[in-house]
Amino acid sequence: MSIEAVTIPKWGMTMTEGIVADWLVAEGDEVSRGQEIIEVESTKTTNAVESAASGILRRIVVQVGDTAPVGALVGVIADASVSDEEIEAFIASFADANGAADEVDPNAPSVKPIEVGEGRVVNVLTMGGDAEESIVLVHGFGGDLSTWLFNQDAFAKDHRVVAVDLPGHGASTPIQGSDVFGDLVSAVERALESVAPGKLHLVAHSFGGAVAAALASRQSGRVASLSLIAPVGLGKQINKSFLDDFISAERRRPLKEVLERLLADPSKISNDMIEGTLRFKRLEGVPEALSAIRDTIVDENGQQRHWIAGTVADFNGPVALIWGEKDQIVPLPSESQVPSQAKLNVIRGVGHMPQMEAASEVNSLVLENIARAK
Repeated sequence: MSIEAVTIPKWGMTMTEGIVADWLVAEGDEVSRGQEIIEVESTKTTNAVESAASGILRRIVVQVGDTAPVGALVGVIADASVSDEEIEAFIASFADANGAADEVDPNAPSVKPIEVGEGRVVNVLTMGGDAEESIVLVHGFGGDLSTWLFNQDAFAKDHRVVAVDLPGHGASTPIQGSDVFGDLVSAVERALESVAPGKLHLVAHSFGGAVAAALASRQSGRVASLSLIAPVGLGKQINKSFLDDFISAERRRPLKEVLERLLADPSKISNDMIEGTLRFKRLEGVPEALSAIRDTIVDENGQQRHWIAGTVADFNGPVALIWGEKDQIVPLPSESQVPSQAKLNVIRGVGHMPQMEAASEVNSLVLENIARAK
């Protein structure tokens, strides 16, 4: 007998429940392992959940529009040979169908500040078991750890995962001084020496791509692979107005309009994402820190300052470039701008945040790139 539970996933430390936004298959439909079968809405955004097994969707337990706690049973996949009585018994015995508490997971995410000197901290999330190699997740301008909500669990199945809040973002201390970018990279470097002492597989988004390239240059003996999602630094063009408008937006409506530029489908920007970003931007020192970081990204003419192509070309390991076809922030690079050993993967129908908009495809591409380093 083969019966598989479909449950509400846990995307991030603070997620306690999810709303069933849509079932992508109907009761009685055959499904394949890895097929997207249900869309779940969290406080951040809406994303699809893949089937963990092949079979038939025998029961939909939670209907569209209903809310269920993390871990709750929402559907049942089983072979045709499984009787209806066995399905009903499985549902009745599933503890999380009644919101029972989850068992303690020793590999669950843990977040803590890491001292990096001069009274500064870098906020770090770790998950997965102990390992000699770590997947390190580096978000972009204006982001934080939640950038990777739809990726970290997939990576942590077989790897140790470390995600950082860049200085001036999330719960990390802002950087001040004349060398903002250099000091920012140094702070991340010190944090990683503390929590990820072995080989590193860097997965970085947008401005985080410049940070990852700098880390790879400084620690070439430790960095085993680079997976760069819409990174800055391969061309000169960038949407400077996005950076300016993100910093200047002080109210809900203008910030919503700015955040909607990140996605091909702006309806996926949730109210909680907008409110959370507003709260972050209103913290003391954050506007100044973001302005200083913006000035490291673009010059007075609105062109990119960073150039990572040389570092990528010299890197002795696999490099994956992942881009959304409809990116409005960092344009797709031309063929001549892509380093020869890097593999460019363009995902159709998504914008500047493919790790959120097409998480399953991005997760597969990243893991494939990491496997090439073995």
